[in-house]
Amino acid sequence: MNEQSLLATLSGVRLHIFHPDSQSVRAFCASLTQLGCQAQHSWPPEADVPAGTQLLLVAIESQHQTPLIRLFKSLKQHHTPVIALANCQDARLFPLLLQLQPSAIAERDLNPFALIVQMIGTWQAAQQSAQLRIELSARQQRQLRHDRLAQAKGVLMQTFGLDESGAYRFMRTEAMNTRSSLEFTAERVINQLQK
Repeated sequence: MNEQSLLATLSGVRLHIFHPDSQSVRAFCASLTQLGCQAQHSWPPEADVPAGTQLLLVAIESQHQTPLIRLFKSLKQHHTPVIALANCQDARLFPLLLQLQPSAIAERDLNPFALIVQMIGTWQAAQQSAQLRIELSARQQRQLRHDRLAQAKGVLMQTFGLDESGAYRFMRTEAMNTRSSLEFTAERVINQLQK
């Protein structure tokens, strides 16, 4: 992957930065806008992130511990990746960082190049994680359908003394006759005959 394609991964990403140093953050936001990002900035951190935020950068300060904990809890539910910007020389922040469990940690003093590299890696990891969640959900749905079909076949076999292939043929014929899916037919069989 070349530098341009790596930078292109951030194009269109909506990100928000909670950071007190407004001058350097404004300059960084301008650089991100040139890369095609939609960057916003505010301070102090709030529990609610602007709608549609896909990536968040947050300056970690111990005096804002309570709102930071609330913010990170809400972000975990939405799977929003967060880069914590922390003074890595301040060991007092380590327990808070362990509690917050950010996606990544970068130095609080904004180093645009290093931070963009961190953002690319964090964004790509978040995209891969989202894809894995989708695949897992689809796999679970397929398994659930398979289990319900097996359960319906079992009900038919027990109720009418059919073998497995006969129970399947019965459900398939019933599905075609009623113009419904095999899954819907299986649910009807289970609900009507298992009572």
